[in-house]
Amino acid sequence: MSDRLPKQKKLVSISQAAKFLGVSIDTVRRWDNSGVLNSERPDGKNRYFSLDELEKHKSSQPLSISEAAKKLGISPTTLRRLEARGILKPERNNAGERVYDRDSLEEFLNSDYSLRQKQVKKIVQQAEQEEKELPAQPFEEMPLDSHLKLLQRIPELLASAVIFLLLVAIGVTNIQVSTIKGSQPTSSPSVLSGRTDPAQIEPEQTEVSTASTEVFEPKVTLTVKIDDGSSSVNIRQKPTTYSEKLGKAKDGDRFEFLSLDSDWYEVKLADGSNGFISENYLVKEEETTND
Repeated sequence: MSDRLPKQKKLVSISQAAKFLGVSIDTVRRWDNSGVLNSERPDGKNRYFSLDELEKHKSSQPLSISEAAKKLGISPTTLRRLEARGILKPERNNAGERVYDRDSLEEFLNSDYSLRQKQVKKIVQQAEQEEKELPAQPFEEMPLDSHLKLLQRIPELLASAVIFLLLVAIGVTNIQVSTIKGSQPTSSPSVLSGRTDPAQIEPEQTEVSTASTEVFEPKVTLTVKIDDGSSSVNIRQKPTTYSEKLGKAKDGDRFEFLSLDSDWYEVKLADGSNGFISENYLVKEEETTND
């Protein structure tokens, strides 16, 4: 099949195009039908896409939080801190999710702030590398003063060792004496009379067993709340706007919280599988599980 494709163009199949763009095959097919992408059919049957066109389309799309953090070489938490300080300004897509323009990220990488951070990081790494490359100085090459200081400390070290051994020996002796004294039987007092003072009788201590109580951790429930007039929100397979859609959630739907990934909540779906919903459409509420 590859021999029948034009050699002047780099064409890929629809499955390869979907993998390259990070979307589903249905999404690529829908973009092709709507004119966003243009496919070719050199064999008269299957769709093929130009790799150059795919690269242009991908470079024109904004990046999600995780993709922007990866491009800048920082964590999503650091990216949010830069946003809070006004150094980076994200945009909102049609789904209300935060995305970052590629040009603004390039401007940040070339800004004075980013260059200073890179310079400091480079200096620290260079100092650590130089410290690792320093050769270990052999004993023969040590200065004469170091030899004299080492010889002068030998009596001091020997005295410390002797004192330590004496303290250990004294401690062992004291432990043995205490053990011997504790093992000697004590003479029981003779009974003077048959009467016993009631005050001398100690009540028996009864062990009160307490029933063990199980502690249940609170389960966090997330409720869908739509304020922008939309009828539903998308449930995606991965925490990105370009991931495949698993379904839709309506206002008031409730899901069990699993984890938080960037600006996406991972929730448990009705069929037992997991999905991701943007945090802009979810509200937390805690429930205590009682059995």
